[in-house]
Amino acid sequence: MDVFCEIVDQIEHPYFGVNYDPSNTLLAGEDPIVLLERIKDRVLTMHASDRYLASGTLADLRKEEHDAQGYAQRLKHGEIGKGENDYDRIFSILKAAGFSGWVSIEDGEDGIEELARSVAFLRNKIAAHWG
Repeated sequence: MDVFCEIVDQIEHPYFGVNYDPSNTLLAGEDPIVLLERIKDRVLTMHASDRYLASGTLADLRKEEHDAQGYAQRLKHGEIGKGENDYDRIFSILKAAGFSGWVSIEDGEDGIEELARSVAFLRNKIAAHWG
């Protein structure tokens, strides 16, 4: 997170921004809310997905990050709204920062029904926060 923010902070251009993906922050063993607070004014798009811990804690995941290759086995991809990401908090921060960009969806690994539930979840959250 620190390296990413250091790079982003060095780029001062009105057309430069970032795609916020809270699940990638979890994959790095870091807190997606802490990252969002640091970059909220630079977010142009958001990639919605969710991850859940099959075992252990985020602290366990952080301990493993230097030894891992690829995705950590304890962190699984899942239906949006059922994992570790706090979408009420995420959307509250984005709304307060003036976010009006696209929200893309990464889901459906377990079928179209799961994707439909993720879409419904996100539509409800967006409506609740942006009206």
